[in-house]
Amino acid sequence: MHISLKNTLDNKKVLAKAVLNSAEQLGLNKDQLAMVLQLDCATLSKTELELDPDSEQGKHALLLIRVYIALYALTSGDLDWIQHFMKTINHGTGGIPMQQIESPSGLAAVLKFVEAIRDKL
Repeated sequence: MHISLKNTLDNKKVLAKAVLNSAEQLGLNKDQLAMVLQLDCATLSKTELELDPDSEQGKHALLLIRVYIALYALTSGDLDWIQHFMKTINHGTGGIPMQQIESPSGLAAVLKFVEAIRDKL
């Protein structure tokens, strides 16, 4: 296999694994993650899921991972706090982050908020 093609396939698998892990830590179930990535649940449930970082789904995956990274940094990895944040009304984001991230604009708004807070520390 050509090395460039292998790297592309590896990147797709790494992104898929990273977003699945981030979603789990954020407390998202498969249906919620499917909404965020704008995928159907059958595609998301594939054992060899791949996400192209340049696709719309890949871009949403990268944003969700950034949300997790920012929350992890803010809380020193306190998963109870992270999941509480995701499920609770937040005046800074203007809603419940878990629901907001289901739309691209809501995902961007939540990311902007948590990265702004993290950057102030």
